[in-house]
Amino acid sequence: MFNKFASILQHAVEAIDNWSGELDPHLAPNLPLQEDFVYHWKAITKYYIDNTDDKRPVDQTNIPSHLEQMLEILIQEEEERGEAGPCMEYLMQHKLLETLHTLGRADCPPGMKQEVLVFFTKLLGKIQQPILPHVNVHRPVHRLIRVCGEVQAAPTENEEIQFLCTLCAKLKDNPYLVNFFLQAPPRSEGTPSSSPSKGPDASSGHEGTPEYNIIDSLLSLTQSPDSRIAVKSCEGLMLLVSLPEQTAADCAVKHTRLCEVLTDRLSLLHRALPATMEPIDIESVEAKWGLDFSDKDDVNQFPGKRQLTSFLSWLDYCDQLIKESHKTIGAALAFAVKERFFVPVFEPQIMQASEVGALTATALLTQCLKMVTSEHLLHELVLFCLGECRDMEMPGDAARRHKLRHRVIERCDHLSDELSLVSLRLFEVLLQKPHEHVTHSLILANLEERGYYDISKMDVSQPGSHDNSLNVSKSSDLENPAPSDSVNHEGLGVNQSTDLDSETGNQGNQDVSETSQQDSQDANQLSRHDEQEHVANGPSTSPPTTPLPVTPTPPTTPKDDDIEDWLNEEKWSPQKDSPMKDKDGSPVHKVVNSFLFLVPDEIKSSSQVEGTGYDMYLRDAHRQFRECCISSVSWDWPSVVKPLAKCRTDIHFYEGSLLKVLFDKLSRVLDQPYDVNLQVTSVLSKLALLPHPHLHEYMLDPCIPLTPGVRSLHSVLKRVAADLMLRAQRIPDFNRKLVLVRQQLMGMAPPENVDHRTLLEGAIVLEEFCKELAAIAFVKHHATSSQHFLQT
Repeated sequence: MFNKFASILQHAVEAIDNWSGELDPHLAPNLPLQEDFVYHWKAITKYYIDNTDDKRPVDQTNIPSHLEQMLEILIQEEEERGEAGPCMEYLMQHKLLETLHTLGRADCPPGMKQEVLVFFTKLLGKIQQPILPHVNVHRPVHRLIRVCGEVQAAPTENEEIQFLCTLCAKLKDNPYLVNFFLQAPPRSEGTPSSSPSKGPDASSGHEGTPEYNIIDSLLSLTQSPDSRIAVKSCEGLMLLVSLPEQTAADCAVKHTRLCEVLTDRLSLLHRALPATMEPIDIESVEAKWGLDFSDKDDVNQFPGKRQLTSFLSWLDYCDQLIKESHKTIGAALAFAVKERFFVPVFEPQIMQASEVGALTATALLTQCLKMVTSEHLLHELVLFCLGECRDMEMPGDAARRHKLRHRVIERCDHLSDELSLVSLRLFEVLLQKPHEHVTHSLILANLEERGYYDISKMDVSQPGSHDNSLNVSKSSDLENPAPSDSVNHEGLGVNQSTDLDSETGNQGNQDVSETSQQDSQDANQLSRHDEQEHVANGPSTSPPTTPLPVTPTPPTTPKDDDIEDWLNEEKWSPQKDSPMKDKDGSPVHKVVNSFLFLVPDEIKSSSQVEGTGYDMYLRDAHRQFRECCISSVSWDWPSVVKPLAKCRTDIHFYEGSLLKVLFDKLSRVLDQPYDVNLQVTSVLSKLALLPHPHLHEYMLDPCIPLTPGVRSLHSVLKRVAADLMLRAQRIPDFNRKLVLVRQQLMGMAPPENVDHRTLLEGAIVLEEFCKELAAIAFVKHHATSSQHFLQT
């Protein structure tokens, strides 16, 4: 109490002196700043000389007020002189910061460490002159860094993190200064050089491993139970790892526990998750690092949501840290995340025999992939999921190439529909990621030699006919995807030797051909296609729909011989089914209509329900294909297909394990649940959108001659449509039920039980998927003929 009174009295006397000095300078002149500064410093040292009570807290002494006065004098001096003055010189020459560090580390009197941290923080933050390069500044600062984070949940954590973050901001503004903080601790008190040019190992009296103490201290504070301290320390790390100094990046990777601490925290949070969670719950969580999670008034609560949010938030932080960091740190941290977390933790959970556990692990991996945006971490996750092999896949060697990849592809066709869904969803997310290895490993490696193309049926009279390609220009434009008057016949990959021109056609087909001759804006052209769809399917241009005959004793599934008869009939031939009446018409419309008219009018339902026109698929295809082209612009994909003369003919074509599973699932679209069918077609549409000429030719060109025994997307759909036509004849009142189910799926009709619902839903998916593929083919063709696709 007496000390507080003495402090108050002293301040009062000083205030009176200053006031009287203003009245009459001759009576009480103000002391020069340097003398005043020295006075306050000697008052601090005098306390340690005279005081014998080591247990009295610092806030009961005059030390805090003297330190505050010293800081104000330094700031005032800089403002008056515009540069460092005698007070700053006195601070450096007499090593005041070294003394303060010693007092703060000893924490004598109690609380002195807190006062020293505050003084250093304000000094670095408020003094504008570059004082850190001076040896008597950066050396005590470096030593004070080691004091931070030594004790978990210490009472000085707030001051420690403020000091470290202020220093990080200084280093961010002047990255070269970080070299002063990479020195090993000296054994003696010799004067080290103030220049960092000798490198991190050049410290006085000692040559050893460089230390990056500021990272170590921040890593320690990330474990603080106070979430605000933890977040601030993570922000400081974000600043440090983004410094462009190569020496600092190497030191952070080799001589700190940065990678280990961050990945171990990821494993710790993952272990806190429940053993099982619903995939829909996992997908519903949107976690961002730094945002406080509150389960108050959360209507989507489920067991483990808080733990899942914490895990995904930390993964998001690691991803953002890798994204913003120096490339050396980013690559090392991403590799550590894979090797120390995904391989030992995730892989056994995905490979486990338990369907429930594998379901949760696969859904969680999918969510992790969705969140990742950094290039380095995405690369490591792709290699974790698919392996590094880029060779052509052969039947039976999938398990040998990469066990995890093989297991997940197998589960795409699992007996459990739920496990199939999450496995297919994983590949859909992978295909949406901007990484070339995904499509090459899964699809393109097996299409490089064009083994699907039957060379024996090539038209030798037209040597260029077998070199069809997508030929997407890198500077084409999709802003107005209107069909041009003249179309490059090689642009869409259509075999010109196969005549798709129809001898006869209805009025709807003529409208399609006439529309292809018009050059209009995007909205007008989309509306025309909508009209074409209604015209082509409406009663005015199509034969009147008559009730299908009902067989008294229908079999549940048509025989293969019946399907083959339908496929071999003339009406199913592309040459006869093509709506193109004009023999000089554009090949794009031959391809587009080969998909649009794949499902016969008798078993279509879109024309009888509003809002299901062809135009909505054109808009989506335009946007999605543009995104695909932008993401793949740096992948060095060819613009034309590889000439057949240069392709190997001694290799038996195999579409690859993923395409095989997708085609198998697509062939059963009439017997599978609606959700599974949507997921299968979604993955296939992602593949069809990719601007690679071989993939385009194989997926979207129904006219190429296929090698015997080879399936294509069009051939599978054609067989499914034939199967549907036969089975529809055995269902009473098929058309009414089909329209009713479509209305129910769109929410336009109340739910009610309908016989053969799975088949009817499959028929709707088939019809819509064909329209989607037609839109994709049209949009990709326009990108071929346009010259302004990626111009901004």
